[in-house]
Amino acid sequence: MRGLAILAACVAAFACAAPAFAAPPHLAPSDRAAINRTLDIFVNHAVKRKNVGAAYDVVTPTLKGGMTQAQFARGDIGVYPYPAAGHSFHQWNIQYRTRDEVAIELILSPTKRHRATLGQILFHVYLQPSHGKWLVDEFMPGATFAPIGKPGVVQAARDFQANPSAQTYNRANKVKPTNPTRVSAKFALVPFGVILLVMLVLAGRAIAENVRFRRLAAAHTRSMESSRLSMPHDGARARTRNRP
Repeated sequence: MRGLAILAACVAAFACAAPAFAAPPHLAPSDRAAINRTLDIFVNHAVKRKNVGAAYDVVTPTLKGGMTQAQFARGDIGVYPYPAAGHSFHQWNIQYRTRDEVAIELILSPTKRHRATLGQILFHVYLQPSHGKWLVDEFMPGATFAPIGKPGVVQAARDFQANPSAQTYNRANKVKPTNPTRVSAKFALVPFGVILLVMLVLAGRAIAENVRFRRLAAAHTRSMESSRLSMPHDGARARTRNRP
């Protein structure tokens, strides 16, 4: 009986805790509608690069980067460009919801004109509430997919982090690999050959100096011997012990 009671308690605890883990983030219908309005303006203008200034009021100061609306309208903004098809972008999924932020996933498809070369892209969009509106704080590609009928070339977030300006849109990367070039072993012989040559030159010079010194010494010896006075022994003047 005690075992059944413990089991029943565990099941009840799990049943109470499960909804807390399984329940998706909740958004009020008004918030969803506000996010949809923001995304429609943002994608149609900032992402498509058409009348970019119209998106100025739906982005946070962080994304504005200190630019005025006139500067923002020039299109040199920190938003990934993409020729998205359609005009409404309401099919998105919530990643998480906090008091100050909502993170969603939005998949955009290319227009018919670009379908042969571009595939879909999954974007991570981060929005923040502001006076009854939701403003885009960050918009970044999470993964790209190959165009229909093309080989599967997929780029994920890691690729964009390594090269933030890589706007390949599923095309093969034309950037040459940055792997270091291996130096041939033949080139390694050059410095050793130079060192060996220097050592041989120094050794030869030392040998030549030694031979020259020996010759000078021998010549000096011969000169000294030839310059000595040759005096005959004078037996009468020699000391007694040295007389012949």
